[in-house]
Amino acid sequence: MSIDLTQNYFEVFELECSNKVEIAKLEKKYLIFQKEFHPDKFVNATDHEKRLSLQITSFINDAYKTLKNDYLRSVYLLKIKGYGLNENNTISDPDFLMHQMDLREEAEAVHLKKDYSASEDFLKKINLLKENCLKEFDESYNQSLYEQALAKLNKMKFYISIESDLRRSN
Repeated sequence: MSIDLTQNYFEVFELECSNKVEIAKLEKKYLIFQKEFHPDKFVNATDHEKRLSLQITSFINDAYKTLKNDYLRSVYLLKIKGYGLNENNTISDPDFLMHQMDLREEAEAVHLKKDYSASEDFLKKINLLKENCLKEFDESYNQSLYEQALAKLNKMKFYISIESDLRRSN
């Protein structure tokens, strides 16, 4: 029983270190790992083997969750390059701050309407904004413009937050 826990997630899943992940290959490899390392296979094993199984399974689950999600995968790519999101990071771009305020007001209006169609339209709008951020992230990342890529992720984080808030309130 062995997986090199010092490898990055892409290496473990034998994927190219890129934001374009072959989901079918990721899922196939994940199922292979689950069959091989799932703790249920180690109920009669030594305590050391049980702990190792839990550690590997936890690592595999984190890697799978990260690589399957566009935002988390993007954050991880930057982490590999030595850049991390600062949880307290604020966006100082005045145009984007106005955009945030407008979207928050629109989200509040949609929520107060209690109109399913309006809510779905707003969520589609947010999804397009997230997709644009991801596309711009890819462009910056592929040109090794990591600070710009990080700025795109900070914007995407806002869109994910507003989407989450609206889904929770409905």
